[in-house]
Amino acid sequence: MTGGRPNCVLPLCAGLLLAVATPSTWLPASGPGTVFALAAVFAVLRDPRRPLWHGYLLGCAHMAVFSWSVHHVLVFAWAMIVLLGGLYTLAVHAAVRRLSTAWAPLGFAVALAGSCWLRAHMPDICYPHGQPAQSLWHWPVLLGSVVVGGEPLANALLGWLAAAAATLASSWRHGVPAWGNACRGAAAAAAGFGALTAAGWLLTPRADGAALDVALVEPGFHLIRELDAVPYERARARFDELLAERLVAPTRDLLATAPPALVLWPESSVFATLPVADIAAGEARLAALARRLPASTAQLVLGVNVRQREDAPPTPAAVQVELPSARVLGHQEKRCLVPGGEFQPGVRWLPPAASEWLLGVFAGALGSLPQCEPGRELPPLRTAGGVPFGALLCYDNAFPGPAAAQVAQGARLLCVLSNESWYEGGAELPQLVAMSVLRALENGTPLVRCTQDGWSAVVGRDGRVLAELPLAPAPQPAARTLRASVPLGPGAPPPLAGLRAATGPLAAFGLVALLVAGRRRRLPVAI
Repeated sequence: MTGGRPNCVLPLCAGLLLAVATPSTWLPASGPGTVFALAAVFAVLRDPRRPLWHGYLLGCAHMAVFSWSVHHVLVFAWAMIVLLGGLYTLAVHAAVRRLSTAWAPLGFAVALAGSCWLRAHMPDICYPHGQPAQSLWHWPVLLGSVVVGGEPLANALLGWLAAAAATLASSWRHGVPAWGNACRGAAAAAAGFGALTAAGWLLTPRADGAALDVALVEPGFHLIRELDAVPYERARARFDELLAERLVAPTRDLLATAPPALVLWPESSVFATLPVADIAAGEARLAALARRLPASTAQLVLGVNVRQREDAPPTPAAVQVELPSARVLGHQEKRCLVPGGEFQPGVRWLPPAASEWLLGVFAGALGSLPQCEPGRELPPLRTAGGVPFGALLCYDNAFPGPAAAQVAQGARLLCVLSNESWYEGGAELPQLVAMSVLRALENGTPLVRCTQDGWSAVVGRDGRVLAELPLAPAPQPAARTLRASVPLGPGAPPPLAGLRAATGPLAAFGLVALLVAGRRRRLPVAI
């Protein structure tokens, strides 16, 4: 007997359930629930009576909730994330709805991993947040598979496990598929998850026990709001006050006794644009810091802008500063720019009138129209004691490539300088910490996050959060500092680096293949 067409309540509920499992500030410990949420998603997408727009609705519901903090920056950007993001779940729906029962769990795993990778790497509109593997950042012991195949493999394994569980539940309730087949499928998924998780931990190289004393300063203010609160002619003086009170003074305290090897300040700590040629020649200095800090063996790493050529747009960068001269010893450049915040996505593809309108929207929301240039991959920096470390800027942390490149060149520590005050303490912050956990695991290398107002933390090479400053969105009454002895990584990536880089493109190819094959199959008749 053919049933009626179901309504859209279940897709909405499944999307919201998946959003609850995604890292957020209001329910941070729901990670393992992602398996149950993905099982509900699989059940919805496999119902042959459901139109494709139900899959799109499910994806939009998921994106709308976990990306809500973006609306603090620009409501239009949040709406576009939701409307475009739903298309990736629509693709998964189209890929799996026609698969045979036997192949559906594996097909769902491939389609899920492929859609997440495409969303994270789509030119101009990349959005790597909210992937299933990120939900397990509190339980890094379950994420060993990222050492084998990166984030896409972990996403696929979670999807496979969830789809097998949903198939087992369907067999128990309805007798379809046969119970024995469902049990064998669930056992295969559990064995695959367990084996690849264990393999990752076995492949992780052992460190030598060395550690580095690192301190960070979290200033705790939203710079744009602080400057908007004073008359224009007072803006420069107000910035100097904040620099002295929230960054220089806490650093003086850190250096007063036994200084750490590194002191980190967040992204955009000092408004300066330094010519790369001057840095290379050893002539670049940060005038705002000269002689304001005592002479020390510690080295200061902070965020500024650099310029490749005189007529080039700026590039956000981390610079390594000698004390007290404020001479720049070296720098690293931001490789992954933030869509909207550092360049305007899609403008070059639009008609002139539409481009002008979009640029006006961004300029009105951000107070300016930033147009930055992506940076180059440079060798790791080195502490005064010769320890190589990589500096990542903000969005670099969201993608595997920049961190992996630094570790491949010998970095034993990764430092992330970021400014996330735009999100006002929203779910964006734990999502970026979750990404830091994955970067540390992928590379077997510890990572230190220094942010403007949270979430600042130290992540060990095994993905555990070793130290942190409790999340406290700006404005805060004073700066906070965090100091830790960080066990160093081995200075080399775990084996299978080529496989980790290839799993995402392979999953995307698999998704496309499923979509092409699905168009040639007829939908089964619902009974």
